[in-house]
Formats: sequence, structure tokens, C-alpha cells
Amino acid sequence: MSAQALPLPATAAGRGVLRRLAASETRRYARHPLFVIGVLLCLLGLRPDAREASFANPIVPAAALGVLGLVAMASMTRDAAALRRAAGAPPVPERVQTAALVLACLLPFAVGLLWYGWNVRLYHVNPPPPDGFPFGPVTEGWRLAVLFGEGPMAALGGPLLGVVIGRWWPRRGVAPMVAVLLVAFVIAFQGLVAPLRPVRHVSPWTYFGGPFGVKGDPERMLLMSGSPQWWVGYLVCLCGLAVVAALWHDPRARTPRLRAVGAVLLAAAVVACVLAMVTGIDHTMVNPLGSP
Repeated sequence: MSAQALPLPATAAGRGVLRRLAASETRRYARHPLFVIGVLLCLLGLRPDAREASFANPIVPAAALGVLGLVAMASMTRDAAALRRAAGAPPVPERVQTAALVLACLLPFAVGLLWYGWNVRLYHVNPPPPDGFPFGPVTEGWRLAVLFGEGPMAALGGPLLGVVIGRWWPRRGVAPMVAVLLVAFVIAFQGLVAPLRPVRHVSPWTYFGGPFGVKGDPERMLLMSGSPQWWVGYLVCLCGLAVVAALWHDPRARTPRLRAVGAVLLAAAVVACVLAMVTGIDHTMVNPLGSP
């Protein structure tokens, strides 16, 4: 009997149904071509940069596991919904199937954690030079938060957004279009546009510094304002809101408890985002050493 044909859970046995269905969806995700490509790209992008050490690498898992994961999970969610419709009487409630898809998103997150562990080690083994990034008054917690937010959290958030898209907008072509729009939004808010730097923390992916340059030295390293620790908290809230939004598609899941969880997460996301903007480093800093 396949995971999609499991009987409707009635009591505590529902946990076993969810575990088996989640395992099935995780195996499907592991075999998805976009996930395989994403993992291979992450492996190819593990070498340290000469001036930024491992801080030049987070764009790889963000794109390979996050953006590609969005498209892959939207496709899987759409296929799962089609299987439910073809089965006639749904073998499991939609909310259970959604929860299984959400749990399958832990697979790219786990790959992101492996990437994170390797790059933290890489940073300590091959630290950046004095004219590199990061520099100045940054703590170990600051460094760890930047790598965690730009790596594993992107690897988790992209697929979770894919579940939301697959539930609410299952038409083919929607997920790639959202991915393109998301990338365009991130490009605008990643620090390239100077007037947007103070509010770039609203983006689900952004830089906290790098070779953004100054007049006369286009490769000079900058350290941007804000708190990456609070930004990671904001990303956690966004991921939680994605889960709530995906579950909300099932009318039977729209309980007062889920509504309350969504409201709390939304309020926490706003607070965390504002704190990410107004705490931490209070202005953009320029590395006193010029680029070579």
C-alpha cells in the first residue's frame, strides 16, 4: 500500500500515518532532479573566496536549494493534490498531506546544515585577510548568524514557500514565475541599492557586507548595518507563517489555535524585522584597507 493510499487516521495512529507519508514525500524529494542538481551545485561551491573566505558562498545554497527547492516542492505539492483528487474519497486529510510535505522540507534544510558546518569550519581554517570581509566590530555570533540565515534558512524557506504555492496556486508556471520575482526582489534588497540598505532586512535573503565598493575603489569591502541575529529570527517567523498558510488551505484545519499561531508569528515577524534594522551595527562601515 502506498503512502497516498493510507487509511484515514482516527486516533494516535495518525502520527504513524504522518510519519510514513512524510518518509514517502522525503524520498520523492530526494529523487527530484532539481534537488539532485541543487546538492551537486552546493558541492561545487564549497571552495573559499580569497577575500571573503566562506562568506562568498551562501548564494550557492540559497539558489540551489532555496530557489530550485521552491519550484521542486511546488511541483510535488501539485502532484500530491492531483493524486488525492484521482483517489476519489481522500485517503488522508489534506492537512496531514500538507504536514508531510512540510516535513519533507527538512531534507534540504539538513543539506543546508551540512553546508553550514563545513563553511563555519572553512572560515576558521581560512579566515579572510585584513582587507577582506567580515572585518571590524563583529562577534562570532554575528558571523554564525549571517552564514545560518543566508544558507540553511534559505534552503528551508524556499521549499516551504513552494508548498504554499502548490496549495494555493497549483497552475503550472506559477512557481517559476514566483521564483523569478523573488530573485528580482532579493537583488533589489541585497545591498546593491544604497538607499534600500537600511531596510534590506525585510528581504528573505540579503547580504551583510562584501565588495560593494566606494568611489575610486569599486572592490572595497563594506560592512552593512543591522543585526543578523534578529534577521534570522525574522526568517524563522516567515517559515512558520509559510506552514500556517499551507495548512490554512484545508478548511478543516482553520481552527482558532492555527489562527492564533499565525497572528503570533506575524506579530513576531514584524518585531524581529524592525529589530534587525535598528539594532546591531548602526551604520555602513568601510574597510580602512583598500582592495588589492
